[in-house]
Amino acid sequence: MRPYVYLVAAVTIDGRIASKTGYSKLSCPIDLRRLHELRGRVDAVMVGAGTVRVDNPRLTVRYAQGKNPVRVVVDGALSLSPEMRVFDNSAPTILLTTERAPQEKVDVFARKGVRVVQFPGDSVPLREALEMLYKEGVKTVLVEGGGHVNWQILSQCLADELIITVTPYAFGAGTSLLEGQGYADTESAPFKLRLISAEVCECGQEVVLRYKVECKH
Repeated sequence: MRPYVYLVAAVTIDGRIASKTGYSKLSCPIDLRRLHELRGRVDAVMVGAGTVRVDNPRLTVRYAQGKNPVRVVVDGALSLSPEMRVFDNSAPTILLTTERAPQEKVDVFARKGVRVVQFPGDSVPLREALEMLYKEGVKTVLVEGGGHVNWQILSQCLADELIITVTPYAFGAGTSLLEGQGYADTESAPFKLRLISAEVCECGQEVVLRYKVECKH
């Protein structure tokens, strides 16, 4: 068993979640509040090392009412600095890494109160990590990942809902919603997306698309 997983992102009309310089402030205030409302309802929020490195987020609830979720950071090489804001004491934080992480750095995070979980191999197995979280009482997870984490979650059929806000911008280059090996055609993906709703944001310029992710197998 694993948690119910929401994958959420704001994208440009050309499918980018960040520009070539890493700029990613795409949401209007109303959409940002919607994100924080969902963040305040889930048990955990998950991001990758790249998102933390570029955005330096806190991943706490600030623009809505709700509890701070457990913060889960995926960093297979343990490349992040312990001084990043996501590792402060404003909410519990779990750092998912691998056995190749330097032990001295693992100790630094542990002294800060960050729980470090190491997996064998060169990369963090997200299905196994989600199953571990479920056993510990985490029933809902919000993925706010970069393109690589998003790809892993979706390509492995680990997401249940996809919530995408299409914004009135275009970058022409940068980070796509999904960054992975890709599929040859529309039939190759191991999942189908069924549209649940499409609505214009109250700001008047964004469209919020909500899809149910249905695994083919």
